[in-house]
Amino acid sequence: MRRRAVALLAVFATALILAACSSASPSASNSGGGSASIDDIDIGMSDGLAPTITLPQGATFTEPQGMVIWKGEGAALQDNQPLLLDIYGVSLADGSELVNTFDGLPRSFVLAREVLGDELYNLLINANVGSRVLVVAPAKAATGGTPAPTANSSTEPDVALVVDVLSARAVGEKKEQSGDMPTVTLNEDTGEPAVTIAKGLAEPTAIQSETLIQGTGPQVADGSYILVNYKAVRWDDGSVFANSWPTDTAPFSTQIGTGQLIPALDQALLDQTVGSQVLVVAPPEFGYPAEGTLVFVVDILDVWTPVS
Repeated sequence: MRRRAVALLAVFATALILAACSSASPSASNSGGGSASIDDIDIGMSDGLAPTITLPQGATFTEPQGMVIWKGEGAALQDNQPLLLDIYGVSLADGSELVNTFDGLPRSFVLAREVLGDELYNLLINANVGSRVLVVAPAKAATGGTPAPTANSSTEPDVALVVDVLSARAVGEKKEQSGDMPTVTLNEDTGEPAVTIAKGLAEPTAIQSETLIQGTGPQVADGSYILVNYKAVRWDDGSVFANSWPTDTAPFSTQIGTGQLIPALDQALLDQTVGSQVLVVAPPEFGYPAEGTLVFVVDILDVWTPVS
């Protein structure tokens, strides 16, 4: 699965998004003259996880604008690094909801101008994990004031986006590793794990798991949708079986307790919390029989549990 490599603002200013929501949302409004400033937009709270966006009455946005709502306290963002973003966006024309990942799972991008567009890139390149920013992107301004004669030009909306920067790696309290499990060391810059299986370490016949970093986010429950980064190596020779850490590979999303995961991960990740890193040893009958015993290191990046 590849990370998104087209301008984010363009992605959410298409007829595809409009088809999903064609009427005004009660949580986003244009309360109905003059050229508007981004400072006139009110960001509030909704009954769900998403924010609300209230637009200034009767005003028109003519130029792209951006502002930092708050700066996060996490790691400083670096050019071309993987990004995990929650995004809520509304049409500047009528306040209708265009995109909402807050009530679901975030989306994966790369911090690059060609991926995010100028306004969002300029904000995030000086931001930290945990930041929230607001971007206004009028479609006419993006095309020099006159929409291009394309198939989508008549339906491209003007858009306002609230974007939260989430951590793309485990964050929490580091735990001491036990001596009877494989050893994990982390790349200081990327957080990618390296797994060492000590010579003579007994190969287990049952599922083994250990929390290496204890996160403080929401808990994974039966039926939860999760987003994870993971690396898996073979017990017999330490070779890599799978790895989602490279920049051009997106984190993996799946649902717990529905048979979508191998039994070892379904069992070991249940009740874990967002921000945690978990070491899991999966013997063949609890993983992939043809691959032998596998060792997984899993960073739990986000969880969304539907309300029944």
